[in-house]
Amino acid sequence: MNEILKSVYLNLRGIILRAAGHCVRQEREATLRPGSIKRILFIRLDRIGDVVLSTPALRALKQHFQGVELTVLLRSSTRGLAEQNPFVDRIVTVDNAGELIGVIRELRACRFDLVVDPYDDWPLESALVAGLSGARLRIGYVVAGREAFFNVKLRKPGPERHMTDVVMDCLEPLGISPDDMRPNVFLSKGELASAREWLRERRNGSLPFIGFHPGASCKTQRWPLEHYSKLGTLLLREGRRGLILFGGPADRQLVDAMARQIGDTVVTCITGDIRRFSSLVACCQLLVCNNSGPLHVACALGIPTVSFMGPSVNERWSPRGDMHRVLRMNNLPCIGCNRGSCSMQTHDCMRLITPEKVIERIRDWA
Repeated sequence: MNEILKSVYLNLRGIILRAAGHCVRQEREATLRPGSIKRILFIRLDRIGDVVLSTPALRALKQHFQGVELTVLLRSSTRGLAEQNPFVDRIVTVDNAGELIGVIRELRACRFDLVVDPYDDWPLESALVAGLSGARLRIGYVVAGREAFFNVKLRKPGPERHMTDVVMDCLEPLGISPDDMRPNVFLSKGELASAREWLRERRNGSLPFIGFHPGASCKTQRWPLEHYSKLGTLLLREGRRGLILFGGPADRQLVDAMARQIGDTVVTCITGDIRRFSSLVACCQLLVCNNSGPLHVACALGIPTVSFMGPSVNERWSPRGDMHRVLRMNNLPCIGCNRGSCSMQTHDCMRLITPEKVIERIRDWA
């Protein structure tokens, strides 16, 4: 019933917003005048993975429009992913509706020439910001009426389109077709030195580390706790002593339970600081994790990964490159369901990926 109500709501909303859009004069520019783009706003009000996979677009915009000032609008939780980025001039954050009016006023004062909103789902927040930004060019996808806030409207991509491509497609109307699609997270020498020292203090610096990150935004995306624990035990039996368990504040109980089951030879790091996490991952030999934001951070840092994919859509969220191994039960009829709860009540897409299968993939790299 909830899905039916959502469908009705989105259809009605789309009709109302499109009708309202026709009543408002929409600026249209058939071509871009050379040198007319001086200030750009790029909006990414979602999660870690989305922000990381948008970094190639930030680089492409900055390189295409020489001398442009590029501002990114993010959540506070993802701000660190854009810090130290040489292609970003300014970061603005907004976390709730109470901050929205003040942020929109701040953005309007910047007098942007162009706003890019690569979000391709139904929530309105980023489209509303784009529409009220005052920018003369506003690029975004046609989704349930969100297009009323844009004057350069793009057809919604299918789920088989990789997220990096979804973002890059927003730049095509600007004449941008970049070859470099690699994501990046930029860390300072000081941050890396601090992370290496922290690890040396806990393992005398004598062994490389394999990182585990068992968290994910949805429970269906998580490989079972007992599987992670058994994998850690198997690695210890092979003589590997450099294991570090990562987690955010919400993952503390999960990480602590894993540490107890594996043994006191493992190191744990619970942090909500995305730059601290990134610095420590950058010192690892390998990251074992679910299909979630930390996976894409590791990829952006050039760290090999072994990851687990169940409900996530493979074509959209698989890491790209030969350094990454994805374990997925492709023979299951429900695989890639994209649901936050298991309709089969079995969680077979994750449960059937055994630690013994995973350790073979780890041996490829570590």
